[in-house]
Amino acid sequence: MPFVRFMDICLYHKEFGYYCSASDKIGLHADYDTSPSVHPIFATLICKQILQMIAVLKSDHEQITLFEFGAGEGTLCQGILDCLQKTAPDILNRIAYIIIEKSPFFQTRQKERLTPLYPHTVLWFDQMPKDCIGIVLSNEFVDALPVHRMRISGAGSKPALTELYVDWKDGNFLELFHPPSLPALFSHFDRLNINFKKDFQYEVNLMALDWMRAVGESLKKGFILTIDYGYPAHQLYAPARKRGTFLCYYKHTVSEDPYQNIGQQDMTSHVDFTALARVGEEVGLQVTGFTDQTHFLMGLGIAQEMQIAGDRMHASDAAQKDFLAMKELMSPSKMGKTFKVLIQEKGITSSTTLDGLMFRAFAKDCLIR
Repeated sequence: MPFVRFMDICLYHKEFGYYCSASDKIGLHADYDTSPSVHPIFATLICKQILQMIAVLKSDHEQITLFEFGAGEGTLCQGILDCLQKTAPDILNRIAYIIIEKSPFFQTRQKERLTPLYPHTVLWFDQMPKDCIGIVLSNEFVDALPVHRMRISGAGSKPALTELYVDWKDGNFLELFHPPSLPALFSHFDRLNINFKKDFQYEVNLMALDWMRAVGESLKKGFILTIDYGYPAHQLYAPARKRGTFLCYYKHTVSEDPYQNIGQQDMTSHVDFTALARVGEEVGLQVTGFTDQTHFLMGLGIAQEMQIAGDRMHASDAAQKDFLAMKELMSPSKMGKTFKVLIQEKGITSSTTLDGLMFRAFAKDCLIR
């Protein structure tokens, strides 16, 4: 079978898939951390950006709909709603927060956390309805969608394009390369327009493109905020990443072996933000801005919060932990540089200036060239 099918089974099988199994996945004693789990300031700053987007939408009398794809433990959702409750209760009363979650395990965790606190605010849908007005949010959702793993051999003017398949023989998994399983993989390669000078392996996330297309078609007016680790195409397919970016996470240990701990480890690959932006343009989405997490959080005020915690570091262990956690969120050597922020808009007629794009918002041609 193509590797994409193997990855889909490993992650999303209804009984044995990683995301469907009843085991802790996020946190210090689990497999990996996410920004909302590192420090609650992340959700607070996302809330600040959402409030600014709501002001641009001018939804003074309409119900405001927030959509979150792949909400994990519900930590980000709770943090955003808690922030609204403290700073903008009038807006909270007009909020519908819709979670679209494929994992039954995570959906159960989300309902346990959120329903007692916001029983009339948070809803669960299978997909976005049509003609929506609102804000779409995803944080580390796209990277967990199954990918095709591709290889270019005999690089040059006529490279050979093949796809990784998985087989089973004599009690072991085997990797084989065969012609691509879908025509879209050829057209995707052509759109890259990259002259690979050496043999190269890379991932193609067609499911991410289908997701962006569906979201863009469903959104009548509003914003899409995508936060994930990845690069524009010209950086993602650079020689330094000639083996691709596929990784597995098991108990905070990183490996490239998908055939160990099957159903017990996460599998991911870096996001091609150029591909997301281009597909978005096809369905009427414009790129509002693109930056990294460091500068996104700086624009929203994390430096001031770090200063407050830093001034108290010597007075309390809690303040020291606060400072170090916030530093991890925005440090270029940790989450800050690897994680990128793509903001797209649709149906916005006024000029849009968002605080999260205040510092080092990359030029649009850097993203989509």
